[in-house]
Amino acid sequence: MSDAYIIDAVRTPRAIGKPGKGAYSHLHPHQLAATVMRALRDRNNLTVTDIDDIIWGTSAQKGKQAGDMGRMASLYAGFDPTVSGVTLDRFCGSGITATSFAAGQIAAGFEDLAGGTEMMSLITAVSQEEMKAGLMPMGMSIGNPTLQKMHPQSHQGVCADAIASIEGISREDLDAFALESQQRAARAMAEGRFDRSLVPVYDEDGSLVLDKEEYPRPQTTAEDLAKLEPSFGKIASFPAPGGKLSFRELINQRYPDVEIQHVH
Repeated sequence: MSDAYIIDAVRTPRAIGKPGKGAYSHLHPHQLAATVMRALRDRNNLTVTDIDDIIWGTSAQKGKQAGDMGRMASLYAGFDPTVSGVTLDRFCGSGITATSFAAGQIAAGFEDLAGGTEMMSLITAVSQEEMKAGLMPMGMSIGNPTLQKMHPQSHQGVCADAIASIEGISREDLDAFALESQQRAARAMAEGRFDRSLVPVYDEDGSLVLDKEEYPRPQTTAEDLAKLEPSFGKIASFPAPGGKLSFRELINQRYPDVEIQHVH
């Protein structure tokens, strides 16, 4: 077995993930993926024909994020067509899983290079277009009522509220954690903690799209957070895709005694 090493890691700056609002909302996902591929190539003087395979991770592989992004983005990046690519989906764990798979393949003597791309604004926009067309999103159980009955799949945010209710985590605890996270992000940015890993994103015409984090709000206060309505209180009562039960009822199928407090 060979040893597997991480020789470099880069990412694009984080942008607001809402349709029409974030800096990346007009871009194709291939452009973000290709940005980091080119950066890895240039920073490490890679000969791309030496790359055996690209293992990529993308949650919600539909719309512009479908069609094996690992392969398509490498072509968009100008990599040699002989470099193959595969894309996997483990929801929010897709990127780290791609890295783990690549490490295993490298240790076995097969493949190199791993990464991931997710455009939240795109997925939201695609879902809205589907609903306008009369297509109901199928959810994680993909419209399989038997699977939904065996393993109820609720909404991630409502599940987070359910976990907080079970574990006794209060709104005040979560707000304090969120505030500290914002403050730590601000300090890290001011101290240049991300400078080595961040790569700027440019439009096809060469103009700069984003070169720093767009989302952190270091001016946030505890009082500001306390005024916000819970994010998932209303959606908990919505019918889950492909069924009649609400997201809350799906959780109560498995945990009938839990009274969900919406604290996030």
